Amino acid sequence: MGRRTLLRGLTLAVAAVLPLYGPTAVHAAQTAATATAATAVAVCGHTSEQPTLQRGSTGDPTVEAQCELDLATKPSRYTPIAADGSFGPATETRVKEFQACAGLGVDGVLGPQTWAALNTWAAQPHTCATQGTSATAQAAVCGHTDTRPTLRNGANGVEVKEVQCRLNLAMEPFHYPPLTIDGDFGGGTESRVTELQHCAGLSADGVVGPNTWAKLVDWSGRNAYCTPPRPAGYPVDGLDTAKYQHPGGAPIDWKAVKASGVEFATIKATRGLNVTDEYLATDLPAARAAGLAVAPYHFYTGSAADTGAAQADRFIAAVRATGYTGQRAGDLPPVFDLERMDDGTGRCPVYGTVADAKAWLDKVEAAFGRTPIIYTQKSFLDDCLGSTTAFARYPMQLADYRQSITQPPVPNGSTTWTMWQYTDAALFPGIKAPATADVFNGTQADLDRLANRTTGVTTGLTTASAASAVTARTAATTCYGGAVTVHYGEVLDFGPYRTTSRCADINMRVVGGDAEYVVACVKFEKTGVCNRWTKVGWSWTTIATDVLDGTTFTVPNGVDLEGSSATIQIAF
Repeated sequence: MGRRTLLRGLTLAVAAVLPLYGPTAVHAAQTAATATAATAVAVCGHTSEQPTLQRGSTGDPTVEAQCELDLATKPSRYTPIAADGSFGPATETRVKEFQACAGLGVDGVLGPQTWAALNTWAAQPHTCATQGTSATAQAAVCGHTDTRPTLRNGANGVEVKEVQCRLNLAMEPFHYPPLTIDGDFGGGTESRVTELQHCAGLSADGVVGPNTWAKLVDWSGRNAYCTPPRPAGYPVDGLDTAKYQHPGGAPIDWKAVKASGVEFATIKATRGLNVTDEYLATDLPAARAAGLAVAPYHFYTGSAADTGAAQADRFIAAVRATGYTGQRAGDLPPVFDLERMDDGTGRCPVYGTVADAKAWLDKVEAAFGRTPIIYTQKSFLDDCLGSTTAFARYPMQLADYRQSITQPPVPNGSTTWTMWQYTDAALFPGIKAPATADVFNGTQADLDRLANRTTGVTTGLTTASAASAVTARTAATTCYGGAVTVHYGEVLDFGPYRTTSRCADINMRVVGGDAEYVVACVKFEKTGVCNRWTKVGWSWTTIATDVLDGTTFTVPNGVDLEGSSATIQIAF
C-alpha cells in the first residue's frame, strides 16, 4: 500500500506520542525547562543566543524568539506576531500567552525556563488549552528576508531559510514535521514545497516561484495552513477515535467535532481478549449525544488460535454497557477491525483465519441484529487470507492513504465500499491529537438510513449502503427484528422469530427497491393464518399489535408489489 498506508492499530499508536496538552503539557514544559535550560536551539535559524528578553529588547535573539513564538502557538490557532526584532506590546502579550500555555510563571519575560519550553514547543506540535483568536495577518513572520527570488533544489542562503521557516508555519504541524531551517534547499525542502503546492492547487513542481511565494506568504501570515487532502466527490465526513485521541487525558469536545461538519464516528471498544478502551464508556455516548452516527469497533488479534468467538463476547459485553444496541436512532452497525498485527512488525495475524474472523462476525451479528462492517484493506486480505471472497456480503470500511487514487481498491468478491479511511493525520476541532479521517460512500440520507435515523426514501443507494440498510432497525424493546428482499409475484415466508419480551406492536416499512408499497401480513404459528393484511409503504406502519411473550410468528408474506422488488424492514 506504500509508505503511508498504515492501518488503524499501528497508526494511532504512532500518533499518540506527538502532541501534549493540559496538565501533561505543563509537566512536559517544566521537565523540558529543567533538562534543556542549558541547551540553546536556533529553531528558526537566526541565532542560538538566548539571553533574557523583555519589553524594549531588540536584535537577532528577539527575532528568533518572535519566530519561535509563532511556531509554538500555531497549533492553537494564534495569528502570528511580527518577527521584526522589536520586543513591543504584541510580543510581550504573546510571551504571556505562551507562558500560560506551558504552565510557567506569567510575567512576559523570556528567561531560561521560557526559552527552554519555547524551543520544545516550536520544534514539536503542542496545543494550548486556550485557543487563539484571529487577528491581522502579519507580513514579517520569520524575519530572515523580504526578497523572494525563484528557488529550487540546490539553492542556499537566507532566502531558503525564509522559505523553510514559512513552510513550517504554512503546514499543519501534526502531519508535516518541521523542517530544519538551515538554508539548504535539499530533497526534504523540495518535497515540502510540492506538498504545499498540492494543497494550494498550484503546479506541483517543487520550485518556489511567484505563485508559490504568494501562497506561502499568505498562509504563513495568518491562521491558515495545509492539511492532508480529503477525497473529492464524497461529501459526508467521519473519523475514528481511540485513547490516542486523548493525549494527557484530554477529553474530546464532540459538539465541536459535530459543528465542524463530521457526521459519523467509529470508536474503539475492545482489542483482542483483554483490552477495553478506557474512553469507550464516555466517547460513544457523548458522540451519539452530539448528533453523530456512531459505531463501536473491535481490533481483532490472531495471536492465539480460535479466539474469535471469545473476542466477540468481550466486545458485546463492553458495548452493551455503554447503551449501544445497534437498534437505536444513531447506531451504525458494529465494526470488525481486521488488519495486520499492531506490534510494529506488520506481520499477518499468526493465528488469524477466515473461520475465526467469521466466528466473531456471526456472534456479533446475532447479538445486535446488524451485519457488521469490516475495516480492512484488499492488500491485507490478499497477503494474509488468500484473497478470500468470504467477506463479500459485508459492508467495507477500507483504509488507503494514497493521494494518487480516487477510491480504495475493493477486496475480491466485493463490489463497492461503505467508508474510506483516507488519512491517519487529520485535525478536527475538539480533538487535541491527529485522528484518522473517513468519507462515506453515499449521501447523508444513505448514512441516516444506515444509522436508523430516517423513514424517507433516497434514490441512488450504493450497493454497500443498501445492503447495510437492509439490516437496520429501530427497536423499542429487545424483541428481534429482521429484513428481507421480495420480488414481484413472490410469496415469501420470513421467519419464524420468537419474541423475548412483551412487544406493543410490529412495525414494517419499505427501505429499498423500486416498489411504492407491498401488501404483507403477520402469520402467527398457532393459527397458520394471517393476523392482519396491510399495505406497507416507505413510512413505518403497524401491522400487528399486542405480541405476547413467547409468540412465534412468520413475517411477512409478500403477495402484492407495486413495483418489481422491495426491501422490507421490521421493528418491534
